[in-house]
Amino acid sequence: MLSGIWTVMILLAFVGAVLHGTPEALAGAVGDGAQQAVETAFLLTGGLCLWSGLMRIAAASGLTKSLSRAMRPVIRRLFPEYADREDIGEKITVNVAANLFGMGNAATPAGLQAMDAMQAIDPPVRPSRGMIRFVVMNTAALQFIPSSVVMLRSAYGAENPYDIMPHIWIVSLGSLAVGLLVCRILEGVWHK
Repeated sequence: MLSGIWTVMILLAFVGAVLHGTPEALAGAVGDGAQQAVETAFLLTGGLCLWSGLMRIAAASGLTKSLSRAMRPVIRRLFPEYADREDIGEKITVNVAANLFGMGNAATPAGLQAMDAMQAIDPPVRPSRGMIRFVVMNTAALQFIPSSVVMLRSAYGAENPYDIMPHIWIVSLGSLAVGLLVCRILEGVWHK
């Protein structure tokens, strides 16, 4: 489906450029767009490496275990089925912490490890409530410091790249609350 949409968009751009007599402009835009994509990828890769490294240092120093203990009441409330599994709680905590700092890509390894550990408890035919809730939390993550967005805004010349933070707090908190509420409602419908 998505490949079909992209194909139609590319064909429309090509036809539009030919009809308006600007195929050179289209070719230039394609080249410029490819260059900007590579530059943006390198910019984000630097941030990803930084946060991934910081997460590894935090894990090696025991900081993630301390953070996991501090967040245990919240994690137990959100994931009561894994309350007695400290290893799963720690992986969930690392994932949540990376998302709080706006580094969703750095959160992925901990998220995958948490899902593997959840699935290893009792390999389900379908995802458990906790697994679904975790995916929703990870997707609609609360961001305290949206570092990826701030890095992009800074790189592209924003005067104050941090001025969007209050808006991101409101939107990410709202999306997380709605996601968890819908999860709760649908859990009651599907898991009766």
